[in-house]
Amino acid sequence: MLNPLKQILEHPNEKKFFVDAKAYAHKVLMQDKPYPWYDPMLYSNYIKQVASLLKADVLVLRFDNLFEEELNTNKELIEKMSEKTRRGYALKIFLSDERVRDVASALINTVTNIMHVHVLTQLPSPLQLLKLTAKAAGQDDGHFEDNEIENSSVYYADWLRSYKDSKVKGLLFDERSTSLNIEHYMPVKNTADGYDWVIGFRRDAELAFDGFEYSIPVIPSDFWVQEANPGLENYKNKIVFSEIHRDAVPEKVLEKLTLF
Repeated sequence: MLNPLKQILEHPNEKKFFVDAKAYAHKVLMQDKPYPWYDPMLYSNYIKQVASLLKADVLVLRFDNLFEEELNTNKELIEKMSEKTRRGYALKIFLSDERVRDVASALINTVTNIMHVHVLTQLPSPLQLLKLTAKAAGQDDGHFEDNEIENSSVYYADWLRSYKDSKVKGLLFDERSTSLNIEHYMPVKNTADGYDWVIGFRRDAELAFDGFEYSIPVIPSDFWVQEANPGLENYKNKIVFSEIHRDAVPEKVLEKLTLF
């Protein structure tokens, strides 16, 4: 069966809403209480509520924030990552950690099996994850060579097999700080192709997807807190993506959603 996300991307002038509501919903629905990363059913019910509230066609789940949580709080794992100073070692240990894999697997399996909305998981790019893990391990997080980035993608590709029993439709890599060549992603791409997942790249002004010429325009986050509707004509009757501003007013968000 063809991945339905591919069918959506093949028709860019049909109205579809891709949304990242993590910060907004965390404030509005959870009042900034601890995020339920470690309770798959609570997380899934919460995400289902978010998707219904915003009438999303595709929901972006911020698994990059899960990685950040682990790198900030999992002291035992950070100690293991720090045992050797070899470049890329911290990333290798992080992605091979069974607990991190199990948490991600439980979340993605549960949420995609109870929801009727398509899901993309946002992850750090291979370069970004190299930098994040090196920094967490107290090591140099500066320049990395192409071969080091490509090696990190090998470990990434293996880690992504924790998604294999889920109904996830694609992977969205954060390239807002630095764009990479598709060659840097080849091991990841091979795994994604095997499971018929789409690979996308989140940039400041667009979401770009491997194998598709059309890129999805990004509605600025500030749109949701402004009284006016700047650029609205550019977003009507097509696929669009936006991150809902954390401080947006729910009534105003629902009102603006009717404009597209």
